[in-house]
Amino acid sequence: MSCTTKSGEVEKRLLFRRKWVGFVTAIWLMVFSASYAFSNYSQALKEVLGINQESLNRLSISRDLGDAWGGILAGFLSNYLPPEALLCFSALCAVSGFGVQWLVVSETIDPLPYWIMVLAAMLGGTVIAWMNTAVFNASVRNFKRNSGPVAGLLKALMGLSGAVFATICSTLFSSSGSMFLLMMVVLPPTFCILSAIFFRPVPSASTHEDQQIEHKSIAVFNVIACVLASYLAIVNFISDSLDSNSAYKAVILLVMVAIIASPGLVPAIIFMRMNKSKVSSGQEGDAHSNIVNGTEEGKGSIANGANIVAGIPDCCHDITILNKEALVDGNANKDGLDMPLLESKYTKSTRSNGKLGNGICCGHVQSLSLAWIAQGIGEETSTLSLFKKWHSFALFISLVCGCGCGVSFSNNLGQIGQSFGFDSVSILVSLFSLGNFVGRIASGNISEYFLRVAGLPRPVWLGLAKVPMITLFLWLSAGSQASLYVGSLVIGISHGCLITLCIPIVSEFYGLKHFGTNFVIIGLYFITGSYSFSSIAGWFYDQQVALADDSGTLTCYGSTCYGTTFFIFAACLVVGLAFDVLLSFASKEVYQNIKAERAELAE
Repeated sequence: MSCTTKSGEVEKRLLFRRKWVGFVTAIWLMVFSASYAFSNYSQALKEVLGINQESLNRLSISRDLGDAWGGILAGFLSNYLPPEALLCFSALCAVSGFGVQWLVVSETIDPLPYWIMVLAAMLGGTVIAWMNTAVFNASVRNFKRNSGPVAGLLKALMGLSGAVFATICSTLFSSSGSMFLLMMVVLPPTFCILSAIFFRPVPSASTHEDQQIEHKSIAVFNVIACVLASYLAIVNFISDSLDSNSAYKAVILLVMVAIIASPGLVPAIIFMRMNKSKVSSGQEGDAHSNIVNGTEEGKGSIANGANIVAGIPDCCHDITILNKEALVDGNANKDGLDMPLLESKYTKSTRSNGKLGNGICCGHVQSLSLAWIAQGIGEETSTLSLFKKWHSFALFISLVCGCGCGVSFSNNLGQIGQSFGFDSVSILVSLFSLGNFVGRIASGNISEYFLRVAGLPRPVWLGLAKVPMITLFLWLSAGSQASLYVGSLVIGISHGCLITLCIPIVSEFYGLKHFGTNFVIIGLYFITGSYSFSSIAGWFYDQQVALADDSGTLTCYGSTCYGTTFFIFAACLVVGLAFDVLLSFASKEVYQNIKAERAELAE
């Protein structure tokens, strides 16, 4: 028995080490993912190729298309290939896609035909797709009960990636476009390979102790991420007013590298504490006794489950999702990766009341009129089945409206600032980036807290994030410079919230079995919203230029440039808000069950 116990302890320590070391490499990968970086080398690309702004925008859209279609391919392959294979694909695409662009921008080779550069941009766009699919697909499984905070943390760090690259490039290479591309050829593939070695799917926390360790560790990682964001913001705001000598640059870079490296200390501290804590033989005996008792109780639950199913009256067979096989499988795989995402509301009520019997009809007949609304939410759903469910379309439209307006505002921030009379928009870009980070990291943790405390559905937060966006876009339509300062920050926060909340919502609505492909399909909201709302903004901008331009320039000044666009954005956000309200009511029961399940584990 002692040999068995010792073997189990060794296996537990091995899984623990694999989980946290792998997660740290995933954090570093997100920091060096090179997302939101196109603007840092786009001007150099434009000059070398000799193209106009419209052609440059097509290269940017090509990269977004590569991200979208690469995500679809990565999502399907994630059902058959392990995460390390997807990360290797990401490294290969980074070397190929960014490598071609670097060769052209550095003038190592002559400029290539435009269509080849479009393909290179698309190939570079797939880097993020492979990376996201591998990391988030495994993370929602490794941290099943903390998927919201983990998604928020990783998405927030990805949002800081462009600022990290810009700081490194400006410190070492004076913001050279060709050197920026060279970093993108080297750094993302390096950390992809590192993550491929250490990052693996492992069982999620199965005990209260493990869950507490997850909470505390993720909180530490969040603090580190906030320190990194604050540091980058301070450096960005004061760098122009300080003497930029080599010593100053070296200090800036070394401090940033130290902050980025600090997550590696967290697993080391966890391992040290595990080594110091020694369990007495009496405690081991108690633990073994508890396991045996738990097994016997599980058997009793299965037997009771069979009796429950047999006792359901015929009038309720059409509205219940409970069956004996599902109950047995759910107990048998309780700590595994294949455990059903949620238990039905009838199972939960059974545990509370001890019986189901005829009472189920009396207890739930009043909700039959709304039963169809929640049908399919919280169940394992195949990708093809998404196209048959109204709530998947509602979620997609909500995200298109919210994220589409946010990313279009970001993409047009240069022209918006110019039309408002700003000579430089660097402060506006910094405010949006800072808000984006805050929204990403806060939304996961706040939504997770209220889910545990009150069972509040996450779609509620989708709606709450849209409310300030609606207010700000209406204010922006008046052309106030103050509104642009506030709007850059607040819209950035809301946009970051929407980007992050999508990940846990998809896993909680449609399960983990097909999460990779389901998330990719829903994730098409980004390119759909970006293309649709950017086209609207561009069309109205050009119309105002055509009406006001007498000198041959293509620049618009005044509130009329984007006034109509902002009204349209606000109206679309109201539509998205309506869908959020409907999704919140439809998923109320599902999130109450998640709350009860996590409360059980805490006990």
